[in-house]
Amino acid sequence: MAQDFYDIRQVLDYLHEKIEDNKAQLGIRYVSYGDDDLLPEYPAVVLSAERPLHREEHATRQFRVTFGCDLWVFHANMAVSRQVRTKEDIELATGVRKLLHADKTLGGHIIFGFVETENPVRLRRADQPMAIATQLVWTGTNVVPYDLS
Repeated sequence: MAQDFYDIRQVLDYLHEKIEDNKAQLGIRYVSYGDDDLLPEYPAVVLSAERPLHREEHATRQFRVTFGCDLWVFHANMAVSRQVRTKEDIELATGVRKLLHADKTLGGHIIFGFVETENPVRLRRADQPMAIATQLVWTGTNVVPYDLS
């Protein structure tokens, strides 16, 4: 398969579908794009592309493109203690990372991609109690012909 992902939308769609197809195995109940104010089900993964897309000249008539996106893993079982929620969130984030690392070329559509950072956080969302979450920062690279970029 050709390395044919040239836009962040293609990357986001692929990652969303990958997580959606494996959400039962991961223990995820809801997968979304962007900044949902209210997540209807938890645990949830929200994908966003708020990182710059970098282009640099790579070879004759080609750019090297670096994609970046955030995957927010939200755990919200408020019936368990904060300690248990934190541990379970780490397990959810680890499962998502392992799923993504099992497909570092996104099915052959890019050269290489990986989760470069995992950042545990506590967030307050839309008048809800403090949520336990993990931010996964995914980075991928590809080579793109000038006329397709």
